Amino acid sequence: MNTSDNQEEINLIPSEENVARILSEEWFVKDKLVSFAFALEAGETYLSVNRPAVETYDSDDSTFVKKHPGYAFDNNSYRRALMNVGAIRGIDVNVGETKMKIDVEVEPRAAHTKSHAGIFSRFQNANIKKGQLLKAGPTSEEVSADTVLLEVRKELLDLSTVEECKLVLI
Repeated sequence: MNTSDNQEEINLIPSEENVARILSEEWFVKDKLVSFAFALEAGETYLSVNRPAVETYDSDDSTFVKKHPGYAFDNNSYRRALMNVGAIRGIDVNVGETKMKIDVEVEPRAAHTKSHAGIFSRFQNANIKKGQLLKAGPTSEEVSADTVLLEVRKELLDLSTVEECKLVLI
């Protein structure tokens, strides 16, 4: 589940909407995006994305890129990976006989911008993290969460369209 204990605080994003991942220069090899762009950092339970449909999206992204120079491709632009929410939810990854659930939602927190959202990978209704062992099936077969998250990364890469965006003046 989401890290929130209150189900009313969880805001699912409509399947028709798109989300965007701001891309770092180091996630490109010979100008081609690699799946590492969709990797969770240690301790993270979701992949940060933003919602272009939210009115503050342009300023939220521009503020982030200006604070983190590794995400700027020059003084005026950055790149993003655009993905459809419905397609993300359609990602099919299994652990043993158990299907993973991939979801995209907003978790209201003061630390995030208004357009911020997360892509959550769940196993047996719990968010998974790097380094976990997942037990599945009638024999409680152990599978590394890292193996499963690698498959999710590959799927997200396949679903993404890389676009160049101009920074807005703030």
